[in-house]
Amino acid sequence: MENLFRKEIDEKLKNIVFIELKEEYKLGDFKLPVGFSLPIKLNYLIEGINEKELEEEINIEKIVEAIIYLLGIDKDFKYKKEYVDILIKLKLNLKKYIMHKAYENEETDLLDSLIFLRGYENILGFDADILFKEGNILEAIYNKNFEEDLEQSDKLLNLIIKKYNQVLDEDEQYDLAYYRLAYINLSLSKYIKANLYFEKFMNYSKDEELKEETREEIESIRDNVNYDSAKTYLSYGEYNKALNLLKDISDSFDKNAEYYYMAALIYYNMGDSINAKEFALQSIEKEVFEENVNLLSTLYAAENNLDKSEEVLKMGLEELNNSYPLNYNLGIILLNKNLTQEAKIYLEKALNIKPNEELENFIKSL
Repeated sequence: MENLFRKEIDEKLKNIVFIELKEEYKLGDFKLPVGFSLPIKLNYLIEGINEKELEEEINIEKIVEAIIYLLGIDKDFKYKKEYVDILIKLKLNLKKYIMHKAYENEETDLLDSLIFLRGYENILGFDADILFKEGNILEAIYNKNFEEDLEQSDKLLNLIIKKYNQVLDEDEQYDLAYYRLAYINLSLSKYIKANLYFEKFMNYSKDEELKEETREEIESIRDNVNYDSAKTYLSYGEYNKALNLLKDISDSFDKNAEYYYMAALIYYNMGDSINAKEFALQSIEKEVFEENVNLLSTLYAAENNLDKSEEVLKMGLEELNNSYPLNYNLGIILLNKNLTQEAKIYLEKALNIKPNEELENFIKSL
């Protein structure tokens, strides 16, 4: 976190000044020795409180606030042990106090809220509620600054995801962490993960209103989940599972060129060339790209229909003239048709697009 907000945090540190006690001071039920340094926010001094008055009438709440704030910025501050001892001896409900300060600053300064929450971590360690609130604050910062610095926003988003996962490390039944992770993954179009987190939320939540909202979300992304799951099964060679998931996708889903190409690829790997060609053609009708053109060309070539294979590749090159695989494959098809001179034209073009010694030597051998 410090790396993301280093400049801003360094500025915040300038708002902390120290009071050196000139006489022994009783703070609660224990004494602070002469010369002991206590932190306080500079803005309180600017409001008209001078050092002499502070020594005579120390405001414990302001000191506590400054200690937590300071340790939220610098977890290894040299007087950390002494300051933590003060907080412990005051018998404060630190979690309640720090959550109050986080909410209090949320509207005016999100980073201040975050610093107070970090103060709790650096004093008492991890707590699921504190971590969750940190995630909320980081999300608010992300939403506020998203378009200003995309690289910074990506780093911040990774930190938010990490923070909510830390919540679950502390308490695996923390339902709202699953809820937030679900929506974050949904915003990233990671439908399988989003669905997983929604289901986890449903398992642990007792909030019927949010559960009903979640049921609707799960239903609304069902086609996307099936589609992404089908892609996953395809990559693992589980073709029947992939095909069944594609068949389960509703007619309302946007079945684009990639959808039909994936169906064609599944059928191709299952040895069903008829359906593979049908879906490859539908894919090309929607959009021409290297993969669907190559697949359809391969299907025709496998049937020894080299004329159709050549036709498909030439059609693809009308739109993708500088495609290495389409030029290369067309050259190979033409070689198989004994059209060597025409084949060399496409092979040489492929060589110009992607120079490599192997292809160069192959062309010289023709």
